[in-house]
Amino acid sequence: MNTKIHSNQSYLAHLVLFIVALIYGANYSIAKIVLDPKYIQPNGFILLRIWSAVILFIVFFGPLKRIEKSDFRLLIVCALSGVLCNQLFFFNGLSLTSPIHAALIMVCSPMLVLIMRYFKGFPLSPTNIFGCILGFFGAAWLILSSKNGHGQNSSALGDIYILINALSYGYYLIQAPKLIQKYGPFETMKWLFLIGGICCIPFGIHDLVVTQWTLLDRDAWLALIFVLICTTFLAYALNAFALQLSHSSLVSNYIYLQPFIASIIAIWLGKDFFQWRHLFIGIIIITGVFLSDLKGKKLILRN
Repeated sequence: MNTKIHSNQSYLAHLVLFIVALIYGANYSIAKIVLDPKYIQPNGFILLRIWSAVILFIVFFGPLKRIEKSDFRLLIVCALSGVLCNQLFFFNGLSLTSPIHAALIMVCSPMLVLIMRYFKGFPLSPTNIFGCILGFFGAAWLILSSKNGHGQNSSALGDIYILINALSYGYYLIQAPKLIQKYGPFETMKWLFLIGGICCIPFGIHDLVVTQWTLLDRDAWLALIFVLICTTFLAYALNAFALQLSHSSLVSNYIYLQPFIASIIAIWLGKDFFQWRHLFIGIIIITGVFLSDLKGKKLILRN
């Protein structure tokens, strides 16, 4: 009976994480519309995202509930790593480096999670490790073989920012399950975004205040709504729910699907064209994701 429950949880976790990957994959094309400098600057955009998430989580899941004082330190750590640093370093790093550099560094996050899990005493099978490496190989192949990003300037500082982003998000995935198991995914998200939003005010308030909202056209408004509701609120909520069902390595490994999904959406929107390598690389990435979680049932009990 317990085996069947854990199996159902694993299937549900994969479904939820695939939806998250779809959202993030679409975000590559959609977010670019509103991130045009003539609309809004990165830090102001981040502040708007975080506080929109705070409001949406409270509206849909009720007011904040009491948190034990002993958990506030971990709550702050997760808010800084999973919300504030994650978003600040990504968007500012992306403004300094090329998309191809950023995407390649970002897909290193599952490898970093795997390493951190190992040093925290979690068992890893050769199959898990092979699956993670296979997924990374597929994502790297897709990114390096893409025309997008070539010829664009990149800087070491921008690459370092993206690496900090990957490290920060990986550390968040390791630490957050402790809070999620105790308080639930949605209550945890409310507190994380509230703390992250307060800490983000000094960084983004000026950019947000000077934004000329009248310059946004219909497409920009639609893109903004998608990013605020789907990419920020829904994706974070589903990721937290998946962390409750599974383990951090599986959640991070779905990052490998994002370049593949982003390519499919770009083809659908007419910004790229189909090549057989897209299908072949997609099979490699999906195989890597599932191999990395082949023995996930044992890890669910340990988390």
